[in-house]
Amino acid sequence: MTTIGQPVSRYDGRLKVTGAAAYTADIFLPGATHGAIVQSTIANGRAVSIDTAAAERAPGVVAVFTYRNMPRMKSTPRPWSHLHPHGQSYLPLQDDNIHYAGQPIALIIAETLDQAAHAGTLIEVSYETRDPVLFGPKMVKEAVDPPQFLWPVSSSVGNAEKGIADGSIRLEQTYTTSDRHHNQMEPHATTAVWASDGTLTLYETTQHIFGARELISIVLGMPLEKIIVVSQFIGGGFGGKAYVWPHTLLTALAAKAVDRPVRLQLTRAQMYSMVGHQSATVQTIAVGARENGKLTGIRHESVSATSVFDDYIEYAALSTRSLWAVSGGISTNHKIVHANRNTPTAMRSPHEALGHFALESAMDELAYASGVDPVALRLVNDAELDPHSGRPYSSRAMRECLMEGAARFGWDKRSPKPRSMRDGRHLIGQGMAGAIYTHWRWPAEARVIILADGTALVETGSHDLGTGTYTVMRQIAADGLGISLDKVSVRLGDTRLPASHASIGSATMANAGASVMLAAQAARNKAIELALSGRDAPLAGAVAKEVTLADGFISAAARNVKVSYAELLARSGLSELVGEGKYDPVEEANGPKAIFSFAAVFAEVRVDPELGVVRLNRLVGAYDAGRIVNPKTARSQAIGGIIWGVGQALMEQSEMDQVLGRFLNRNYSGYLVPTNADIPELETLFVGEFDEEASPLGAKGLGELTAVSVAPAIANAVYHAIGKRIRDLPITIEKLL
Repeated sequence: MTTIGQPVSRYDGRLKVTGAAAYTADIFLPGATHGAIVQSTIANGRAVSIDTAAAERAPGVVAVFTYRNMPRMKSTPRPWSHLHPHGQSYLPLQDDNIHYAGQPIALIIAETLDQAAHAGTLIEVSYETRDPVLFGPKMVKEAVDPPQFLWPVSSSVGNAEKGIADGSIRLEQTYTTSDRHHNQMEPHATTAVWASDGTLTLYETTQHIFGARELISIVLGMPLEKIIVVSQFIGGGFGGKAYVWPHTLLTALAAKAVDRPVRLQLTRAQMYSMVGHQSATVQTIAVGARENGKLTGIRHESVSATSVFDDYIEYAALSTRSLWAVSGGISTNHKIVHANRNTPTAMRSPHEALGHFALESAMDELAYASGVDPVALRLVNDAELDPHSGRPYSSRAMRECLMEGAARFGWDKRSPKPRSMRDGRHLIGQGMAGAIYTHWRWPAEARVIILADGTALVETGSHDLGTGTYTVMRQIAADGLGISLDKVSVRLGDTRLPASHASIGSATMANAGASVMLAAQAARNKAIELALSGRDAPLAGAVAKEVTLADGFISAAARNVKVSYAELLARSGLSELVGEGKYDPVEEANGPKAIFSFAAVFAEVRVDPELGVVRLNRLVGAYDAGRIVNPKTARSQAIGGIIWGVGQALMEQSEMDQVLGRFLNRNYSGYLVPTNADIPELETLFVGEFDEEASPLGAKGLGELTAVSVAPAIANAVYHAIGKRIRDLPITIEKLL
């Protein structure tokens, strides 16, 4: 019996479509009050006075907090770490300074949400205003060298400048991407309740319950064991819910101050200024190559914006270090500009999706300059060793991605000359791009419990972001125990469960999944031991290697006896059998091999030459993500990632008011995201194989990989259609006309 590799439908699907799944904001506690945040209307300055008298007298108001009476917090720890992930280091309502538009300046607690929101409108604020510092291409000269955030800020292998100079073909261009915002269906929300023994329970929209607990412990100055964080269903995270943001800290402290549960849900508009965003980038790439397209040198430099108080870096040049083989050398560097905005954060897919637009657009420009077909160009630059570390890849099916993806797409039927393909009045363009994505290796723990009735329970402090984690963990445990899927249940999203890592970086399947596999193996081995030598052992005299587990029964080849888990536990007088799994991998950077996921994306667009409207006709994505545990949920991930990339390419843009320094687009009517009408039929294929270095499961990261290189594939297709190169995302009508 095997369920791994089968297209199993999601077990949580029925709960969600019937409304039975309880998201954070659905959890109501007796006696709960409601919070509403009042935000600054300026981007730089200070609050000279805040008059709260009218708000305090308003109906239903329980408390009003400003910097004058908010309980004090301890500083966020430095350096920043995934283990205690603050969204921003500047803590709310601790002083009168204003660093960005939309910064919290007051918190209202009232009996109802309407009462809290109304009271917020009664607060009067006087400001001392200073001109905001904004980010844009003209600010690149103000960029500074940041301290290391995740990876080294700069890199150099070989002599990139000499390699570029040695190339018979040399190109240098600047590519820009826009500010973008998360628009998860579920807004950020927190419900905080304090028990009489001082225990704080937070129902939280988080992708990292244990990191949230750690950060809250530090900032609130309380023991870890006194904090419980629960996040069982998440209506979209995409990186933005992986960190602790100001509203969570405010809710926890307010609940303690008023001695009642407090529920706070951000409005859609507040999500544009209080929980991070993806910063715009200005990237310059210089490339040298021989006439056959073989790369001789690459220099990739990126500048992005961050807040005035943090050093967040968008590592846009990261992928250039490892994607293509370069004979002469590769150099990369990142700089930041401190501006009056809230701290940026990870957004599917951080770093890689931004950098690939520049890199794979430059590769397409090189293809036209050299006369080498874009697929052939990438094949000739396929790498056998990671250019950055010199290590062999654990697995690299880039060639298969390129060739099988091209075959499925029908790339050989493409006319290579721009503006040479038409469908009636529309110009047709076809473009492609390769992709690489970082593989994260993090420790994870799980527990698998075989119960007296023969069913099994999986417990791990991982999360389901809507990706199917509840389902795939069932599959892994069922396979490990030799039982059917309907006999397995899963508990996730609670810090009282075995500790696991954040659900970010497309790491859940490979790492948390590995811990479940190990826990199932441990429970299985205990059951075998009981069957062989336990009380009233049914398989006494057999040897372990002869024992098999299938269809919920344990049997031995040499004996005509089989016993169910339920009977085995009954014979032994046990109510349960517990297996613990602890996956503790070596960090990828310290391993013997370089581990990445790979992809190739092929896009066809149609462009109205008179109106400048671009529509996606079709898209094929070929992915190397190692072993695919569930093709159905994997395809769902790929479709979601492709749609995400379409938004990046053609629609998503957060515009900044150049006088007031605040984002103008703060809802779905002002910020465009793809809808069903924008998305044609999408084809996906998986070409990877079991990767033992990546995970005991053989899986590599998939979810965020699928959003990488969609934008450059579309941009390259637009060039092929109209013969005009767009180097600034998104590709909008005014840029084409």
